[in-house]
Amino acid sequence: MAEHVFGGIKIRHLYKIFGPNGAAHIEAVKKGLSKTEVNEKHGHVLGLRIEIPSGRIQVIMGLSGSGKSTLIRHINRLIDPTAGEVLVDGVDVVKMPQAELQEFRRHQTAMVFQKFALLPHRTVLGNTIFGLEIQGVPRQKGVDTAMRWLERVGLKGFEGKYPNQLSGGMQQRVGLARALANDAPVLLMDEAYSALDPLIRTDMQSVLLTLQKEIRKTIAIWSRRLRRR
Repeated sequence: MAEHVFGGIKIRHLYKIFGPNGAAHIEAVKKGLSKTEVNEKHGHVLGLRIEIPSGRIQVIMGLSGSGKSTLIRHINRLIDPTAGEVLVDGVDVVKMPQAELQEFRRHQTAMVFQKFALLPHRTVLGNTIFGLEIQGVPRQKGVDTAMRWLERVGLKGFEGKYPNQLSGGMQQRVGLARALANDAPVLLMDEAYSALDPLIRTDMQSVLLTLQKEIRKTIAIWSRRLRRR
């Protein structure tokens, strides 16, 4: 297969086979063994076989079970592949030792989740600043950064509220502000809008596209559907 790049990320010959002995079936899959055959003959599940073409915003669309979430979790190695490489700025994430991987996750990638993943005991500001606290950013600098992004996503004045006081769309804006506050070059969005109503989903996509004109990050969006512009 050809090698493709988007925003400093290379996905090369990446495979994930779920089961106790996935590596034993890699060659057969490379030769054309289908997902159904892997399951029926070997009792394993082929979860991923894909390479990503170039682009600053990359959208991966597909039905449930097609491997979208599996792929996105390989980029920050929440899942280890059966075979292949994931290179970010030329460094293979798959080969990173644990300490280096931890730093990579803290500083090089940020993630926006489908179910918002906000901490219920923290305010909007507290959620937005959370990643900066983990990075060791001084408190006042973190507050200034978090407040700037909350304003950019339309949540100025809500920084003292708690997640259960917000609508679904507002909670997702907090998740986006938290990810952007980390200033990571790679933003991963796993079904980030699928839990939202259609009008709110359209609004959130517009917010992201507007911000992208300024921030120019590598944004990988995994979705079952996306509004066209």
